[in-house]
Amino acid sequence: MRRTHSAFRITATLGDAAVAGASLYFAFLLRTSIRIPGTETLLPVEKVRFTPGNVLLVAAAQAIAFSLFGLYGSRERFREPLARLLLPALFFQLAALASIYFLAFAQPYAFPRSVLVLYVFVDGLLVALWRTFVERLFPQPRRRALIVGTGPAAVLIAEAIRRHPWTGVEVAGLVGPPSLAAADLRILGPIERLADIARETSADEIILTPEASSWRDGISESLPRDLEADLLVWPSPFETMIGRLRFRIVGDLPLLEARTRPFEGVAAASKRAFDILVSGALLLLCVPILGVSAAAIALTSRGGVFFDQTRIGRDGSAFRLWKLRTMRAGAEEKTGAVLSSPGDPRVTAIGRLLRAARIDELPQLWNVLAGDMSLVGPRPERPEFTERFARRVAGYSLRHAVRPGLTGLAQVSGDYATEPDIKLRYDLAYLNNWSFGLDLAILLRTLPVVLTRRGV
Repeated sequence: MRRTHSAFRITATLGDAAVAGASLYFAFLLRTSIRIPGTETLLPVEKVRFTPGNVLLVAAAQAIAFSLFGLYGSRERFREPLARLLLPALFFQLAALASIYFLAFAQPYAFPRSVLVLYVFVDGLLVALWRTFVERLFPQPRRRALIVGTGPAAVLIAEAIRRHPWTGVEVAGLVGPPSLAAADLRILGPIERLADIARETSADEIILTPEASSWRDGISESLPRDLEADLLVWPSPFETMIGRLRFRIVGDLPLLEARTRPFEGVAAASKRAFDILVSGALLLLCVPILGVSAAAIALTSRGGVFFDQTRIGRDGSAFRLWKLRTMRAGAEEKTGAVLSSPGDPRVTAIGRLLRAARIDELPQLWNVLAGDMSLVGPRPERPEFTERFARRVAGYSLRHAVRPGLTGLAQVSGDYATEPDIKLRYDLAYLNNWSFGLDLAILLRTLPVVLTRRGV
């Protein structure tokens, strides 16, 4: 299946680039041969810009736009019709090319605007024909679904999938205890063996039913992170009333996507590039602030200026987090690891000022630049507290699926004393609804949090 998708991706990418070049040629040909509505005359031959540079530019813009909008992804091919992915990708490509041609170049409007508009229309038509051919050349393999539960809801879901073979989904079997309701369906084993069964059957979808309600809260944590299967939930009527949920329609079933992977591929690379650019720039801008703060610490208390602490990062790996020292040297020698609290007597006078303005956190920009952290994400905890929270809060380790953040949704929404299980809900909401817009909104909301001295 993976080899087939790799062949599809290579073929589609090369074909898309060729289609982009052909579309640009046809756009110039139409503009120089046919009177286009909204134009006064035919395009003079001397204004034709069908050069190798322009062909490479539109081909690159095509590949980047299509990649960003999921036109090379296996899951997107399965979930979305071509038009729903293609139309926004074409509009994005038009905006990007317009910006390059009309803003970046020294001579404004050196590239005919009418040609660019024609290019997008021709490109959309040719890409639709090309992709229809490619989909037949590399048909999407059927996706195998495991249904967790063996009661009436599981039977209902299995029957609905059977009635709609065009969705590309087939039921591999049910997971749960033996049941009279599911006597005609294949039961593969108990819920405790779900991860093993998913691997044995090469499952692509895991669908949770109400009968598996006792497993719902902890099932994402119990499934290995390297398990490729998507996690879907058969919602209750109340859950379908909650706004801003991500639904997957399978046949006539509205299922909730409970396990998404927003930080993969281009999205992950883009987020990392943004982290590097912004953290590098902020570090340079903050050098004077760090210098003054370091001098104040050195003059008012004994001990080093910087303070490093072991924290738990992505995939549960440990890293050294850097801060400006705000406590007395050796503050935890007698007590061990203790969570800080408002009015903590271990904090120095200068330390209180640095903490109030969040200046003590600025060295963590180096952690972001080094790749240990991201600008936005769940805040990293110390190993002692991570172990404690993981035992107490179901699903706590799920927050380790991504790089920890300098700030996060919990930090701009809660208070310092917010309980870990409440913070976890913010973290999971962030993971399952991530976008660049959300990251920017959190970064903008961080500023008033710092100025008003609230937040976590």
